Amino acid sequence: MEAAVARASRARCIWELPFTPAPRSPPFKCCLTSVGFCNNSHLMKTSGDRPKPPTAYTVKSLVKALNILEVLADEEPPYTLTELSRRLHLHVSTVHRLLVNLVRHGFVEEDTVSGGYQLSYRVLRMGLRVLDRLDFRRAALPLLHDLNLRTKEIVHMAILQGTQAISIERFESPQPVGLDARLGRVMPLHCTGVGKTLLAYQSEDFLNQLAHSPGLTRMTAHTLTGLPQLRKELERIREQGYALDQEEVVEGLRCVSGPVFNHTGQTIAAFSVSGPAMRMTPARVSEIAQMVRETSQQISYRLGYRSDSRPLPEPAGGNLRGERGVQRARPRTSRQPGRGVPST
Repeated sequence: MEAAVARASRARCIWELPFTPAPRSPPFKCCLTSVGFCNNSHLMKTSGDRPKPPTAYTVKSLVKALNILEVLADEEPPYTLTELSRRLHLHVSTVHRLLVNLVRHGFVEEDTVSGGYQLSYRVLRMGLRVLDRLDFRRAALPLLHDLNLRTKEIVHMAILQGTQAISIERFESPQPVGLDARLGRVMPLHCTGVGKTLLAYQSEDFLNQLAHSPGLTRMTAHTLTGLPQLRKELERIREQGYALDQEEVVEGLRCVSGPVFNHTGQTIAAFSVSGPAMRMTPARVSEIAQMVRETSQQISYRLGYRSDSRPLPEPAGGNLRGERGVQRARPRTSRQPGRGVPST
């Protein structure tokens, strides 16, 4: 009886205690809200929220895997596991784990002969989808093919990618040329024909950035490594409507390059005719320069660009670097930010 009374007394004491509500949990916040992917932002975002910087969403393992793809794309494959580890400054086990997943998903394949790794055809298919998206290629390719047939030299087209030019199209020469003109090859801007053509229509800030990093590296005795000298060269390119590579990236290799403008006057690509110096004599370069300017105008016209309609004068022989052509309408300045012998 006494035990029952004691239990009833304790229960009454518990119920008579003052009620203290539990602290409210903060409203649920979706991690996708600040990057614009959440449809319930009115429920998940408070007035004090601020968007997170892009680095807040970095997935380190994904970045490392992408770096592997970059190395395999930029360098001569195949790369062994040890070479990739050394090149990326990552532990061998980390690189191996990432490669296993890249191989499993079809982005990388193992070379059975060397035991190294290289990009797969799945990456090629993805790259071709990007090329198909470049509509200006459809307008340019027939004219570039015609230029290739007339000059019987390598003709290729490149676009700007960061502070380099990347080859996106080529037509081979029926004559022997010691030239690496593979698609996807990256080329410096300050010493190649297509590079200088693309650089000539960029902003002064872009030029200064290029001179600072990666810098104006000397490739041959003819390379322009001084910024004032390069500025004069770019001004000359804008005036005459084409660029020359006078053995500036490879001894014994010359090329003539022209720009491709779109309907707004922006330079969206460049193309070049390249060949050995023994065939690309001053007289031959003058002849090709005329064809390059005509092809540049024809492609750009198809894309909606309208320039000065006066006829182009014949390029003069002799001092090709110093020749002057008719002053063309100045296109709008763009604000865009391997191994082997590169094409120019």
